[in-house]
Amino acid sequence: MPTYRVYYKGYYHEHSESNHTDVEARNELSALRKFFKQRRSELREAELLDGAQLPGLASLDINSEYRWWEGEWLHVYRGIERIDVARCPMCGGSGEITGATAQKDARRVVIG
Repeated sequence: MPTYRVYYKGYYHEHSESNHTDVEARNELSALRKFFKQRRSELREAELLDGAQLPGLASLDINSEYRWWEGEWLHVYRGIERIDVARCPMCGGSGEITGATAQKDARRVVIG
């Protein structure tokens, strides 16, 4: 199944940081739905402020802007893209490499 990277930015007073979450899904829209479903399940309703709630899953559009609060952090959805990554076979999966590189390296690994 393809992997999609969902980009969002968090703001806390004067501080901001860019974030991303990788999601495996059939297509971009399914990945965005999984991303927001995960966010929704992680947050209690009390943590979502009026006017900045998570969007409804049925009405999502990958080209729209979405804003939501997580505690005192305001998050803004920035976009989504399909990525080609695999867990690194050399380091036991603690890193990421491109899928093409993983296929080449997998041939070099000798299981002994």
